[in-house]
Amino acid sequence: MGGTALSRLILLGLLAATLYVASLVLLPVQRVAVVGNHHLSRAEVVKSVGVYPGDPWLWAGSGRLTRLRANPWVARARLLRPRIGEVVVEISERRPVATLITPKGRFGVAADWTVLPGATPVGPEISGFGGDRLREALRIAALLPAASKISYDPTGFTVDWKGKRLWVHDLERLRVWLASADKIRGNEIAIYTWGVSIRQ
Repeated sequence: MGGTALSRLILLGLLAATLYVASLVLLPVQRVAVVGNHHLSRAEVVKSVGVYPGDPWLWAGSGRLTRLRANPWVARARLLRPRIGEVVVEISERRPVATLITPKGRFGVAADWTVLPGATPVGPEISGFGGDRLREALRIAALLPAASKISYDPTGFTVDWKGKRLWVHDLERLRVWLASADKIRGNEIAIYTWGVSIRQ
């Protein structure tokens, strides 16, 4: 390698080092904003992202979101740099739609089946045994918004709904029955493949 080529390499290296140091010193983060948080506090979001005023603005990229995205409350997150010195963390949080009852306690559950630690009890209480049917139970909760309790076992689902007790084997039979739900009178309703059984 000739002397001229070596000199150019050294100059390029010095320029790159100068630019790197300049990016750390001359363009600091001046403001960190958090948008879209409801359950998580601003401090929790900022701590998860790890970007603070004084940090290098150019190095605040989406790679900082890994820890935040791992939080069960966070459905989506992105990091924006709208202006020099400004960082905006934009998140979309999951919201509880039901309360899961387990031997370990009560937990909020989002519509996408994510368990949300620390959620305020909301919606129907869901419990059961004999295989995980939480997804189906949440779909039943969406079909029957007035449901107060949904329990499941290997045979099907029992739902406390509008002062009635409803039993159904699976979600598809419930969907078919809903078309005539307002016409059926009775306190205990069981939906079978062959029809509906009603008790006063």
